[in-house]
Amino acid sequence: MSEIATDAAADQPTSIWRLFGTGLTTLLLIAAAGGITFIWGFWDPVWGRGAQVILTYALVVLSLLVLLLWFAIFSTFRWTTIAAAFLLLIVSAAAVAGSVREVEFSGDMEMILHYRWTPTQDQLVEQHREAQGTTDGEEVQTWEVAAMTDEDAPAYRGFDRDGVIIGPPLRTDWEATPPTQLWRQPCGGGYSSYSVVGDFLVTLEQRGDHEAIICYDASTGQERWVHEYPAYFSEPLGGWGPRATPTIDGDAVFSFGAMGDAVAVELSTGNVLWSRDLLSESRNPVTWGMCGSPLVIGEQVIFIAGGPEGDGLVSLNRETGDVIWQRPGVDLLNAPETNNRAGYSSPQLATIDGIEQILIFDGEGLRSHDITTGDQLWFHPFENDAGVSVAQPVVFDDGRIFLAMSYGVGCAMIQVPHDGDAWSQPEVLWSNKNMKCKFTSPVLYDGYLYGLDEGILVCLDPETGDRMWKGGKEGLRGRFYHGQILLTNDLIVAFTEKGDLVLVRPNPESYEELGHLPVFNTKKVWNPLALSHGHVFVRSHEEMAAFDLTAE
Repeated sequence: MSEIATDAAADQPTSIWRLFGTGLTTLLLIAAAGGITFIWGFWDPVWGRGAQVILTYALVVLSLLVLLLWFAIFSTFRWTTIAAAFLLLIVSAAAVAGSVREVEFSGDMEMILHYRWTPTQDQLVEQHREAQGTTDGEEVQTWEVAAMTDEDAPAYRGFDRDGVIIGPPLRTDWEATPPTQLWRQPCGGGYSSYSVVGDFLVTLEQRGDHEAIICYDASTGQERWVHEYPAYFSEPLGGWGPRATPTIDGDAVFSFGAMGDAVAVELSTGNVLWSRDLLSESRNPVTWGMCGSPLVIGEQVIFIAGGPEGDGLVSLNRETGDVIWQRPGVDLLNAPETNNRAGYSSPQLATIDGIEQILIFDGEGLRSHDITTGDQLWFHPFENDAGVSVAQPVVFDDGRIFLAMSYGVGCAMIQVPHDGDAWSQPEVLWSNKNMKCKFTSPVLYDGYLYGLDEGILVCLDPETGDRMWKGGKEGLRGRFYHGQILLTNDLIVAFTEKGDLVLVRPNPESYEELGHLPVFNTKKVWNPLALSHGHVFVRSHEEMAAFDLTAE
């Protein structure tokens, strides 16, 4: 009897220890569940939904670790059972990890897994090309290039990069007459948009170890010509493939690859006119991939090569590719930063106080340059820690300029005083966090600004910066994630990051959605849409499609 009592007393500390461990584990799991509830139910972080996703991942991982510690230390299972369970867990985890070919992330840091048993993107593209009877090495065909019209979209976000597209009236009752699909097919990787002139549809894709400038027939999706060159850019968070959109001018196409390849080809044939490796020439680093779409001004083609401290515009001769001028930031090799602060917006031609100038929103701020010499006219610092500036500036007729960026910064309205040939330091009229554009450029319509605030459509009064309204957080209702928008015929056409086509009537009073069409089943579409002649062209880094939106 005394021996039994002694054994019970000896086991008492162990029982108390297990009770304590189980109680602590329960409290920690309840705290994690409460944290996740707070994150998604009550918290509206200035950094957007991405902060919620990252913290949720962290809490889930910590919860799993707590459960494993409880199982290993505080549970009543025998050590042999625990060891066998951990061995099974390790083998299972290794099997799952081994089955994953690639991990990518959405704009809000949601993980997207690609498994080894599914076809690669290159395989899908080649299967489609074979089905269409498209093969490499065919005799070069010359396609007739028609004169450009106002309804074409020869460059990123249209003629003026303001996202305003001229076109025919669009159908507005999508339930009665939904958009008509013209074609759909797989495509190569990358985040380029399209440039469209007549039936020429040009984009940049990743095909194997090569970047490819590709021209499709806009009516059928049939490949017309391809020009490939060796280049492969990949980054863990941003993914792989080219980013910039080619620019069409006359019978020439100008493109800028993710590794810094500036290339000119004929629109009619795809034959090479000239090419230069701008980053190798300047020995500049490539951080997230070069994103700036070329800007054609007369005989000049403007590229943003960047530099460790920004200020990296380069002007090349349209016919020869020779350097006309370049900014000193390109050659700044001994700067303390090792990253390329080129930013992710594109050079843009603007007229301010009657003077044409080149605007570039790079990783340091907004710069203005003389068209002929490249001399800097003025500079306004506007940056975030990541050096990520994506949204195109919105230039008002009175010279005001609207800027917006993500990563906790927000937006601002500036005006640049000008007297004769002298430009003064820009004045900040107002600034706030009411529109934090991450990947999306806003549009101006009827005196109001429309853009995505960390993925949710908002309307701002440009006079004060006050928010007129903000879309809902759930479902669509203005939640487009990190999609893109264009304005045409008093309507906003949006393509969400989840692959949905949405039609919105811009209205400062409230969000007014007219139509919604699921197109791609995905979590990640970073490619801007293009509109031309009432047809919308959409793509991701996996699929591409075209729809007729014209009114019937």
